[in-house]
Amino acid sequence: MKVNIIDYIWAALSVVTVCVSYHFGKLGYGVLIVYAFMAFIFASHIFKVRKQMSNSVAAYGTVMGYRTADGGRVIYPIVNYETEEGRDISSVYTIADKEEKYELGEEVMICYSPDDPMFFYFSDRTDELTGDYYKYILYGGMIAALLFIIIELF
Repeated sequence: MKVNIIDYIWAALSVVTVCVSYHFGKLGYGVLIVYAFMAFIFASHIFKVRKQMSNSVAAYGTVMGYRTADGGRVIYPIVNYETEEGRDISSVYTIADKEEKYELGEEVMICYSPDDPMFFYFSDRTDELTGDYYKYILYGGMIAALLFIIIELF
């Protein structure tokens, strides 16, 4: 997993928020603020990916192989495709699978970003790019609300 500067900022803000809210006897509110930070970061990621997807161009790509990771437990399809400008691109999909969903040599419809041709997604799997973030926002909110109730009422 790639760690970005925003992840460090989020972690630092979370620690400071929890410490300050605990100091003032309002830990439950600190938990809600940390959740708000998390939800904001995830929502901004969803917005960024959706914007990138809205500018994408459809093309057919060929599944050339699979890259394994995590001791072979997950795989990433490697797809070759040609951009509108005629550039040949070979790129690895950013979402891991547990099994091979495509045959080697299979032609699949993909969408790529003209601004960053290495970024592509399978046209029939668009929800994979943002779906987990929606779940994190929902479940994180439920956990934050439960922790707030436990901390503030007991």
